[in-house]
Amino acid sequence: MLTLDGLGLAGLSAKAAWVVTGLLAIGLSMQAACGIISTREAWVRRSILVAATALAVAVATRTATSAMELAGGWDGALGLASLVFEMQQTSIFASALAVGLLVAGAVFRSRLLLASGAILAALAFGLTGHARSQDMPWLAAGLVGLHVVLAGFWASAPMTLWPTNHLSSVALAARNRRFGQIAIMAVPVLMIAGAVLAWLFGGGVEGLTRSAFGTMIAIKAICAVMALCIGAWNRLRLARVLETDPPRARFLLARAMALDSALFSGAILAVVFATTIAAPMT
Repeated sequence: MLTLDGLGLAGLSAKAAWVVTGLLAIGLSMQAACGIISTREAWVRRSILVAATALAVAVATRTATSAMELAGGWDGALGLASLVFEMQQTSIFASALAVGLLVAGAVFRSRLLLASGAILAALAFGLTGHARSQDMPWLAAGLVGLHVVLAGFWASAPMTLWPTNHLSSVALAARNRRFGQIAIMAVPVLMIAGAVLAWLFGGGVEGLTRSAFGTMIAIKAICAVMALCIGAWNRLRLARVLETDPPRARFLLARAMALDSALFSGAILAVVFATTIAAPMT
């Protein structure tokens, strides 16, 4: 468990950067792999390259701050860097390979490489931290990976579904419809995987109801449910308005995506706090 001193804030910030850059890189790549956005568009390739590069920097920064926290400051951090690397090497190597696949996928416009990189980057989140302390660490890692890859797909929606001026209403409606077709299957799996992970990491009902970790997970769940309601409204109502009244629909979609962004930010912060400041009981 961390405290909110200088080192604690550095560790918290480094983990938040890792989560945010990871979700963006994973989400954009999965949407490209699923055909929601196209790598033929320069902004898609550029966004994936920037997100993948930021992910690499975030992983390196997190490793450095972990050494600082272990050493209690800058003094001695360098000497402990090899120990931190040894503890996290599986996740670090997975992240490095994932970044390489994502960059190659963007450069060569390969859906297969993008999907492979996204899945591996998601799995890296389960190859370190609390998943490793479970009785069946590979099962926990797989559940974390599944949860993260679906969370990235969903959390990147505000970026890809935002009604920009260069995107016609017809193209926006098609993109929104395609996203909804996949999300309606992916989001329930995301919710179930998240609930199972909360149960495992929180120590069951007692752990979730009597701990700071449980409180943070509850906040995350509330944000997710609210975002789910927005997604359902988008799927059931706004998708049709995009075809009948595009100007009004674009206005409403922008507001919905802005609210989604705020909710996803809240969920991410809750998860980061839950796994650092409010460490699980297990």
